[in-house]
Amino acid sequence: MALLVVRGPIFHSAGDETAFFGWVRKIGAVQRVNSRGRDLEIHVRPGRVSADELRELRAAFHRYAMDTSDLEGLGREG
Repeated sequence: MALLVVRGPIFHSAGDETAFFGWVRKIGAVQRVNSRGRDLEIHVRPGRVSADELRELRAAFHRYAMDTSDLEGLGREG
């Protein structure tokens, strides 16, 4: 399992936070996601992340103005 530690987004309401975590947890490659202060720990299942899963992660990161550079290597692992 890979572990990504990234700077988390700023949430504007409780519903906003719930929507973000719900979206990320629905992505098949994500086994678990936890908050650690201002950071997020995203546990990604072993093996190659599919193009669709990577696209969903990028979309969530982009929507919440997060840096996507840590996602670059995920699609190439395997």
